[in-house]
Amino acid sequence: MVAKGTAEISVGAMYSWDTDYIYLDMSMYLVRTGVTCLVPAPKRLATWLLPLEPFQFTLWLAVLAYLWLEWFSLSLTHRFETWIISNDNVTWMESIVFGFVTTLKLLVSQSGSGFVVSQTVRVLLFTCFLNDLIITSIYGGGLASILTVPSYGEAADTVRRMLSQELQWAANSEAWVSTIRKSDDPHINGILQNFFIYSDEKLEHLAVSRAGYGFTLERLPFGMSHKTPNKKLSYLLIILFAGHFAIGDYLTPDSINSLKIMQEDLYYQYSVAFVTRCWPLLSQFDDLLYWWHSAGLDKFWEWRVVADNMNVQKQKQVEATMYSYMEDIGPVKLGMSNFVGILLIWLLGVLISCVVFVYEVIRGYGRSCL
Repeated sequence: MVAKGTAEISVGAMYSWDTDYIYLDMSMYLVRTGVTCLVPAPKRLATWLLPLEPFQFTLWLAVLAYLWLEWFSLSLTHRFETWIISNDNVTWMESIVFGFVTTLKLLVSQSGSGFVVSQTVRVLLFTCFLNDLIITSIYGGGLASILTVPSYGEAADTVRRMLSQELQWAANSEAWVSTIRKSDDPHINGILQNFFIYSDEKLEHLAVSRAGYGFTLERLPFGMSHKTPNKKLSYLLIILFAGHFAIGDYLTPDSINSLKIMQEDLYYQYSVAFVTRCWPLLSQFDDLLYWWHSAGLDKFWEWRVVADNMNVQKQKQVEATMYSYMEDIGPVKLGMSNFVGILLIWLLGVLISCVVFVYEVIRGYGRSCL
């Protein structure tokens, strides 16, 4: 309408677009606004790798190195005992088997059936037992902690994570991304390849069906977008200066429960008013905006509009996703998915024992026939 001359000024969700400045003039900035996304909330981790999670990779390497050293020490001392003290005709292979079996038994707190004479072997067995007891206790405590306190994956709540996870995100208009279409940032260009435009009905269906999409929304200028190092201070800031978001009607309270607000904005811009070229009242309008900002009316109007026209429940839901510690998840019921890894280890042990049993039966039957 301004370009056609049927209106002199237009005020709305319009940013300082250089393409429009070719034909129109723009005022000083009205408000700072950021475009961000509600992305799928992280899912709980429950995989067959669960038995490996109590220890980090480097710690597992240290445990394996210790077990190898324990195996070597027991084999060497057993060979020394049988060769010098007992004068038994024991081969190196039998000592190696003794060291290996004893190491596994001590690791799972099982006693051996053998008899030792040397004080060296006795002291070494006692020391190894104490070390293995400490390792297994720490491992058991870590595993119990993982099973009790749920672990979650990584949410695509930053631009880099959206790109690495190839998250598909959508909006109802090209205006949401027109500002960053010509961006030189490779991360922005990467996530734009997964951007789609759908109708409000389609977006509502995707949100309700939890199809794994991200949905754009606008962070209003007086919304709290920064992070504070102190959790208690962050909680206080939420209560006193809770952020405001312009949320589309296609996002219902039920669908927001499965989403999470991003930690950062995709981008931000300053909204302006577009006027006709050489509009004589532009300087007076800019002066009015200066007074408007100085008087604090911009903040007052935002709070008033949010209170009168927006869904307060949605606002609180989106704000709560910024700080997961505010929500009490309560006790977590364990399911079969929590024991998949342990069951796989058990099944592997049963399979190996069956193979060994069949081998021993066949070997014993062959000896009896001879």
